[in-house]
Amino acid sequence: MKYTFILLYAVMPLLSFAQENRTLWTAAWSPNDEFIAIGGSPGELKLFDGKTYELLKSYSVGGEILSRLKWHPSQNKLAVVTQSATFKAKILDLDQDEWIELEGLENSLRGLDWNHSGELLAVSEFDGEISIFDLNGKRVSRFIADPKSVTGIDWHPARDILVSVGSRIGIFNHLGDSLRVFSPRDVEVLLLCVEWHQSGAFFATGDYGEAENADQKLIQYWSIDGEKLSETDGSVAEYRNIRWSPNGDLLASANDALRIWDREGKLVRQSQSSDDYLWGIDWNSDGSKIITTSDKAVITLWDKDLNVIRVIE
Repeated sequence: MKYTFILLYAVMPLLSFAQENRTLWTAAWSPNDEFIAIGGSPGELKLFDGKTYELLKSYSVGGEILSRLKWHPSQNKLAVVTQSATFKAKILDLDQDEWIELEGLENSLRGLDWNHSGELLAVSEFDGEISIFDLNGKRVSRFIADPKSVTGIDWHPARDILVSVGSRIGIFNHLGDSLRVFSPRDVEVLLLCVEWHQSGAFFATGDYGEAENADQKLIQYWSIDGEKLSETDGSVAEYRNIRWSPNGDLLASANDALRIWDREGKLVRQSQSSDDYLWGIDWNSDGSKIITTSDKAVITLWDKDLNVIRVIE
């Protein structure tokens, strides 16, 4: 029961608070830098010009918590996932300005990612399942990836295998065959995000902390074989989103501060800690800028040295 409470708090965070005070949970810069997509709660997708930072258009997602956004690697399409059984997850085709429904999807959580070719989209559901869809929204496969919940998904940069996180770490092929499943610690923990390094040799995870009392919020690096390569502690807030820079030299994480880590898991630099927690995070295409969104709905543009360039209205 205690784990269930922690999970609900971490994955569906204080809905009443979010409705009274807008929270922006996710940010995604399009691969060509043309757009920046921002989402949060109450459920609204905002599309900004990636160069002038002017608001171009807003889309309603039915008042749900918009958890994560992922741009297609080569097409003008944006995948959106909410924590709901109403809007669920969909693909926004910007060229046609229309939504593509995902066949047979009954609900969705917060895991979302395109594979390296853009031919497959993975979406997590409430009860630990992952559904795989093609570009037209037709379901390709569906499988159980976690006994509790899948809170993060990331496809390998060159192969059709994905890593999922929740109460454990799992590596699966696109049909759901398990290649490796393991627990990150000896105690129960809730992981919230995962990102493969561009080399495909290892990946990073960020978590909510131990399920018992949310202690030890960690960034961990793992080899593709499940070997722990590095681990860092000391954060005040949980890690909901992490992103590798385009060249793979740096990992950016967002929580009580914006932090930058190197490939060995060592802290390179960090911004001043704040009680306005940073949740959404992404790099532009050349790694010169970072966009973050916050608990108090602030959108901030940073340079790679973590100087604030501007706050986007």
